Amino acid sequence: MISFGIKYGWLFLLLVLLAAIGIILLMYYRNKNSKELTRGQRTLLIFLRFISFSLIAFLLLSPFFQTLKRTVQRPLVIAAWDNSNSIVSTEDSVSISEEIKQIKNTITQTLGEEYRLVHYVFGQETSFEGDLSFSEKKSDYGNLFSTLTNNHFNEKIGAVIVAGDGIYNQGRNPLNMINNNTFPVYTIGIGDTTETTDARIQNIRVNRTAFSGNRFPVEIDVVLSQLQDVTLSLSISENGQQIAETLITAGSNNSFSTHNFLIDAGQPGLKQLVVEIEPDERERNTKNNQSSFVVNIMEDKQNILILSAGPHPDIGAIANTLEQQDSYDVTVIHEEPYPADLSDFNLIILHQLPTAGKSIRWLTSNELTKIPMLFIIGPKTLIPQFNALGTGVTIEPLPGSREDAQAIINPAFGTFTLSEQFRELVPGFPPLQTLYANYHLDPDITPLLYQKIKNIETGKPLVATGVLNGRKTGFIFGEGLWKWRLYNFYTGHTHNQFNELINQSIQYLALRENEDNFIINFEPVYAETDDVIFTAELYNDAFERVTGEEINITISNELNDTFHFTFDTRNDSYFLNAGRLFVGTYSFVGEVVLGEQKHT
Repeated sequence: MISFGIKYGWLFLLLVLLAAIGIILLMYYRNKNSKELTRGQRTLLIFLRFISFSLIAFLLLSPFFQTLKRTVQRPLVIAAWDNSNSIVSTEDSVSISEEIKQIKNTITQTLGEEYRLVHYVFGQETSFEGDLSFSEKKSDYGNLFSTLTNNHFNEKIGAVIVAGDGIYNQGRNPLNMINNNTFPVYTIGIGDTTETTDARIQNIRVNRTAFSGNRFPVEIDVVLSQLQDVTLSLSISENGQQIAETLITAGSNNSFSTHNFLIDAGQPGLKQLVVEIEPDERERNTKNNQSSFVVNIMEDKQNILILSAGPHPDIGAIANTLEQQDSYDVTVIHEEPYPADLSDFNLIILHQLPTAGKSIRWLTSNELTKIPMLFIIGPKTLIPQFNALGTGVTIEPLPGSREDAQAIINPAFGTFTLSEQFRELVPGFPPLQTLYANYHLDPDITPLLYQKIKNIETGKPLVATGVLNGRKTGFIFGEGLWKWRLYNFYTGHTHNQFNELINQSIQYLALRENEDNFIINFEPVYAETDDVIFTAELYNDAFERVTGEEINITISNELNDTFHFTFDTRNDSYFLNAGRLFVGTYSFVGEVVLGEQKHT
């Protein structure tokens, strides 16, 4: 439809038509030059001139007009249905399933005429107009709201109806996401929505490798529901024998707690441990009272070499921690000559090296390209020579003196696990003395701790680790670690948290995963709802990454069923998604031919 943009706009249109008629009369009325034209010719010219003048005038006046297009759209209402197995996990599952489907039909008939109604089903994933089979193993309400926001970002959502039991075991807390939504959310309780008595293992955090003769930490998150003032046993077992235990008492009906254990690594090999909470007699579901994890126990003793520009208390603090472990042989050298064969060491710690009088260019030789390094940067470090080593870190000194930098934990760091006790202690650590400089890190180098200078949190790294060109490397950008050890003892009469930082860092660096030319990375345990993911790395004799060869893998289960796959190339590495496998224990063999040599 056409609407005039100003009041009485129709008068302008009338004036345009009258002006067109006036011009035609002036041009053709009693015009002697037009008498030679026939009546029909004159009429045609009058009509054409009238039309052309009217159109030109109308176009010139078009800013005074606007076109409005009205589209009537029914409000959008979204109904989302929980498709997880917990909805029908009751004795009368068939009737509950039918009742839910009847509710869905009623909503469709009631709202379908006045509103634009769309249905989603969700479990581990969210799908549009799916079938309600109640077969999903997990419920991810966070994924539901993310999917709705992404799918309808340019539409006006009138309301979202969520039908479920409110139980979620994956993804973000939906209550935190609802507050950010612009649409109202209505809920329908279906299934068994009553709060039941339940004790469950929420999460287990442990490093996948440890060394024989050491002890490794295990953190276990436990949730107790409707068990206030009840005391239960939490234990860890190996081959049916209990090796650790603690008692848990719930302080409320919804209790969450984290429990820490130190487990003796024992003999080398793949160690499978079982975590179990003592079940309460009122629990209906005891399957989540038990969980297991796997740790690979390494047998080789690790040779650690500490080279320094001179004696320093930081070296004593690190060496004292490492010497408490049976799996480490620590060698400390302050002066040249250095050992002739450095390839025997699993890790070289360089304290304030290189210096003006001690070059370490020998680190770049081909024989040493695989040996992990830990650099401790201090005032004696010769920064230009350090930058020339190509470690993945470049330091740009600025005019000025040194700075006192406190430690701030990087919450996104996931290379290895550190306990909550350590994280709580970090803000109180005395500051380290660092260089007044800018730091440039390769994307493969991840900070563990950041610098906090004059109470300002900066993005400058204080402690960082990473893998660059196949070599594991760690960095401590300051001196004064010995103060952290003393502070730890002052606050808790123990060195446990300081030792944890050193042991976890050294264990990660010293583990020579990249010793071979052919490496396959995987998780020791996958949930049955997770895709089994493998990544692989292939190196030639110069330890340069190769991606042009075909890597084949054969996966076998306990019934000797075999599954054959070929890796895909992704950037400078290999990737394989083997999909979801049935519950069981699996082994695999990977093979690749590089030149004339076969790697397995």
